[in-house]
Amino acid sequence: MRRRPNFRLRLAAPMLVLVLAAACASSNVLNVRYQLPLPAGIPTTRTVTVAIVDERKSEAFLTASARNELAGFAGVYALTVTPAGGRGQLKGAYTLDSLFNEILRHRLESAGVKVAGPGAAADAEFRLTLSEFQLDFGDRKWTSTVAYRAQLTKNGAMLSQQSVTGSAERIFVTGKRDADRVVGDLLSDAVNKLDVALLFRQAGL
Repeated sequence: MRRRPNFRLRLAAPMLVLVLAAACASSNVLNVRYQLPLPAGIPTTRTVTVAIVDERKSEAFLTASARNELAGFAGVYALTVTPAGGRGQLKGAYTLDSLFNEILRHRLESAGVKVAGPGAAADAEFRLTLSEFQLDFGDRKWTSTVAYRAQLTKNGAMLSQQSVTGSAERIFVTGKRDADRVVGDLLSDAVNKLDVALLFRQAGL
Protein backbone atom coordinates (compact mmCIF):
# COMPACT_ATOMS: atom_id res chain seq x y z
CA MET A 1 0.00 0.00 0.00
CA ARG A 2 1.44 3.35 -1.05
CA ARG A 3 0.54 6.30 1.13
CA ARG A 4 1.69 9.55 -0.36
CA PRO A 5 2.07 12.92 1.29
CA ASN A 6 -0.50 15.49 0.25
CA PHE A 7 1.25 17.90 -2.10
CA ARG A 8 -0.20 21.01 -3.68
CA LEU A 9 1.32 23.34 -6.20
CA ARG A 10 1.07 26.72 -4.46
CA LEU A 11 1.20 30.05 -6.25
CA ALA A 12 0.40 33.59 -5.21
CA ALA A 13 -3.20 34.43 -6.15
CA PRO A 14 -2.48 36.94 -8.98
CA MET A 15 0.19 34.70 -10.49
CA LEU A 16 -2.06 31.66 -10.14
CA VAL A 17 -4.76 33.25 -12.28
CA LEU A 18 -2.30 34.25 -15.00
CA VAL A 19 -0.48 30.93 -15.05
CA LEU A 20 -3.63 28.81 -15.06
CA ALA A 21 -5.34 30.97 -17.68
CA ALA A 22 -2.47 30.21 -20.03
CA ALA A 23 -1.97 26.59 -18.99
CA CYS A 24 -5.64 25.62 -19.15
CA ALA A 25 -5.73 26.43 -22.86
CA SER A 26 -3.01 23.86 -23.53
CA SER A 27 -2.93 20.08 -23.17
CA ASN A 28 -0.48 20.33 -20.24
CA VAL A 29 -3.28 20.76 -17.68
CA LEU A 30 -6.66 19.08 -17.35
CA ASN A 31 -9.44 21.40 -16.21
CA VAL A 32 -11.58 19.60 -13.65
CA ARG A 33 -14.88 21.14 -12.58
CA TYR A 34 -16.31 19.62 -9.40
CA GLN A 35 -20.02 20.27 -8.82
CA LEU A 36 -21.02 20.14 -5.15
CA PRO A 37 -24.37 18.45 -4.39
CA LEU A 38 -27.35 20.09 -2.76
CA PRO A 39 -27.27 19.88 1.07
CA ALA A 40 -29.01 16.73 2.27
CA GLY A 41 -30.35 15.97 5.75
CA ILE A 42 -28.84 17.13 9.01
CA PRO A 43 -25.17 18.24 8.84
CA THR A 44 -22.63 15.94 10.47
CA THR A 45 -20.83 18.11 13.03
CA ARG A 46 -17.65 16.08 13.45
CA THR A 47 -13.95 16.72 12.85
CA VAL A 48 -11.77 14.47 10.72
CA THR A 49 -8.32 14.37 9.26
CA VAL A 50 -8.06 13.18 5.65
CA ALA A 51 -5.70 10.65 4.11
CA ILE A 52 -5.49 9.68 0.43
CA VAL A 53 -4.08 6.21 -0.28
CA ASP A 54 -3.20 5.21 -3.85
CA GLU A 55 -3.65 1.47 -4.49
CA ARG A 56 -4.06 1.61 -8.27
CA LYS A 57 -2.38 -1.24 -10.14
CA SER A 58 -0.95 1.35 -12.53
CA GLU A 59 -0.08 4.95 -11.75
CA ALA A 60 -0.83 5.94 -15.36
CA PHE A 61 -3.99 8.06 -15.52
CA LEU A 62 -4.00 8.14 -19.34
CA THR A 63 -4.16 5.06 -21.52
CA ALA A 64 -1.88 4.95 -24.57
CA SER A 65 -4.62 6.22 -26.88
CA ALA A 66 -5.54 9.03 -24.49
CA ARG A 67 -1.86 10.07 -24.29
CA ASN A 68 -1.81 10.41 -28.06
CA GLU A 69 -4.71 12.88 -27.86
CA LEU A 70 -3.32 14.76 -24.84
CA ALA A 71 0.34 14.96 -25.76
CA GLY A 72 2.19 17.06 -23.21
CA PHE A 73 -0.15 16.40 -20.26
CA ALA A 74 2.00 17.07 -17.19
CA GLY A 75 -0.12 15.33 -14.54
CA VAL A 76 -1.48 18.65 -13.26
CA TYR A 77 -5.19 19.33 -12.70
CA ALA A 78 -6.73 22.80 -12.49
CA LEU A 79 -9.68 22.50 -10.11
CA THR A 80 -12.80 24.62 -10.21
CA VAL A 81 -15.39 24.01 -7.47
CA THR A 82 -19.00 24.98 -8.07
CA PRO A 83 -21.34 25.13 -5.05
CA ALA A 84 -24.98 24.15 -5.50
CA GLY A 85 -26.71 27.14 -7.03
CA GLY A 86 -23.50 29.17 -7.14
CA ARG A 87 -20.71 30.15 -9.48
CA GLY A 88 -17.57 28.14 -10.02
CA GLN A 89 -14.34 29.23 -8.34
CA LEU A 90 -10.88 28.28 -9.56
CA LYS A 91 -9.10 26.78 -6.54
CA GLY A 92 -5.64 26.05 -7.88
CA ALA A 93 -3.39 23.52 -9.61
CA TYR A 94 -3.02 20.08 -8.06
CA THR A 95 -1.30 16.76 -8.46
CA LEU A 96 -3.52 13.67 -8.45
CA ASP A 97 -3.37 13.00 -4.70
CA SER A 98 -3.93 16.61 -3.75
CA LEU A 99 -6.78 16.88 -6.29
CA PHE A 100 -8.70 14.13 -4.50
CA ASN A 101 -7.79 15.64 -1.14
CA GLU A 102 -9.17 19.05 -2.13
CA ILE A 103 -12.36 17.68 -3.71
CA LEU A 104 -12.99 15.49 -0.67
CA ARG A 105 -12.43 18.43 1.67
CA HIS A 106 -15.11 20.44 -0.11
CA ARG A 107 -17.48 17.45 -0.14
CA LEU A 108 -17.05 16.85 3.60
CA GLU A 109 -17.33 20.50 4.56
CA SER A 110 -20.52 20.81 2.52
CA ALA A 111 -21.94 18.03 4.73
CA GLY A 112 -20.99 19.92 7.89
CA VAL A 113 -17.79 17.98 8.64
CA LYS A 114 -14.78 19.99 9.78
CA VAL A 115 -11.53 18.92 8.11
CA ALA A 116 -8.43 19.32 10.26
CA GLY A 117 -4.81 19.19 9.19
CA PRO A 118 -2.66 16.04 9.47
CA GLY A 119 -1.87 15.18 13.08
CA ALA A 120 -4.56 17.45 14.54
CA ALA A 121 -7.04 16.25 17.15
CA ALA A 122 -10.10 14.77 15.41
CA ASP A 123 -13.00 12.41 15.95
CA ALA A 124 -11.72 10.07 13.22
CA GLU A 125 -9.54 9.79 10.15
CA PHE A 126 -11.34 9.84 6.80
CA ARG A 127 -9.33 7.61 4.49
CA LEU A 128 -9.98 7.45 0.75
CA THR A 129 -8.27 4.53 -0.94
CA LEU A 130 -8.13 4.93 -4.70
CA SER A 131 -8.13 1.63 -6.62
CA GLU A 132 -8.86 2.90 -10.14
CA PHE A 133 -8.75 6.23 -11.99
CA GLN A 134 -8.21 6.28 -15.73
CA LEU A 135 -9.03 8.22 -18.88
CA ASP A 136 -9.29 6.38 -22.20
CA PHE A 137 -9.97 7.44 -25.79
CA GLY A 138 -11.40 5.27 -28.56
CA ASP A 139 -14.17 5.16 -31.16
CA ARG A 140 -14.21 8.96 -31.08
CA LYS A 141 -15.22 9.20 -27.44
CA TRP A 142 -13.58 9.79 -24.08
CA THR A 143 -14.25 7.27 -21.31
CA SER A 144 -13.22 7.73 -17.69
CA THR A 145 -13.52 5.34 -14.74
CA VAL A 146 -12.92 5.61 -11.01
CA ALA A 147 -13.20 3.28 -8.02
CA TYR A 148 -12.45 4.08 -4.39
CA ARG A 149 -13.14 2.97 -0.83
CA ALA A 150 -13.98 5.50 1.87
CA GLN A 151 -13.35 4.55 5.49
CA LEU A 152 -13.62 6.14 8.89
CA THR A 153 -10.89 4.90 11.22
CA LYS A 154 -9.82 5.70 14.76
CA ASN A 155 -6.62 4.56 16.46
CA GLY A 156 -6.01 2.19 13.56
CA ALA A 157 -9.42 0.49 13.79
CA MET A 158 -11.93 0.71 10.96
CA LEU A 159 -15.29 2.08 12.08
CA SER A 160 -17.21 2.10 8.78
CA GLN A 161 -16.66 2.02 5.04
CA GLN A 162 -18.30 2.53 1.65
CA SER A 163 -17.13 1.48 -1.81
CA VAL A 164 -17.92 3.60 -4.86
CA THR A 165 -17.37 3.01 -8.56
CA GLY A 166 -18.29 5.23 -11.48
CA SER A 167 -17.80 5.82 -15.18
CA ALA A 168 -18.55 8.57 -17.67
CA GLU A 169 -18.16 9.08 -21.39
CA ARG A 170 -18.40 11.93 -23.85
CA ILE A 171 -18.39 11.93 -27.64
CA PHE A 172 -15.32 13.60 -29.15
CA VAL A 173 -16.34 17.01 -30.48
CA THR A 174 -13.81 19.62 -29.34
CA GLY A 175 -10.83 17.48 -28.29
CA LYS A 176 -9.30 18.38 -24.96
CA ARG A 177 -12.38 20.23 -23.73
CA ASP A 178 -14.35 16.99 -23.95
CA ALA A 179 -11.67 15.24 -21.89
CA ASP A 180 -11.91 18.00 -19.27
CA ARG A 181 -15.67 17.62 -19.07
CA VAL A 182 -15.78 13.85 -18.85
CA VAL A 183 -13.31 13.83 -15.93
CA GLY A 184 -15.23 16.59 -14.14
CA ASP A 185 -18.54 14.79 -14.67
CA LEU A 186 -17.05 11.53 -13.39
CA LEU A 187 -15.55 12.98 -10.22
CA SER A 188 -18.65 15.03 -9.43
CA ASP A 189 -20.86 11.96 -9.74
CA ALA A 190 -18.54 9.52 -7.95
CA VAL A 191 -17.63 11.77 -5.02
CA ASN A 192 -21.24 12.89 -4.57
CA LYS A 193 -22.36 9.25 -4.40
CA LEU A 194 -20.60 9.08 -1.06
CA ASP A 195 -23.20 9.04 1.74
CA VAL A 196 -21.32 11.02 4.36
CA ALA A 197 -24.10 10.97 6.97
CA LEU A 198 -24.52 7.18 6.68
CA LEU A 199 -20.79 6.63 7.01
CA PHE A 200 -20.76 8.54 10.30
CA ARG A 201 -23.91 6.84 11.59
CA GLN A 202 -22.44 3.41 10.89
CA ALA A 203 -19.31 4.47 12.76
CA GLY A 204 -21.36 5.56 15.77
CA LEU A 205 -20.20 9.15 15.46
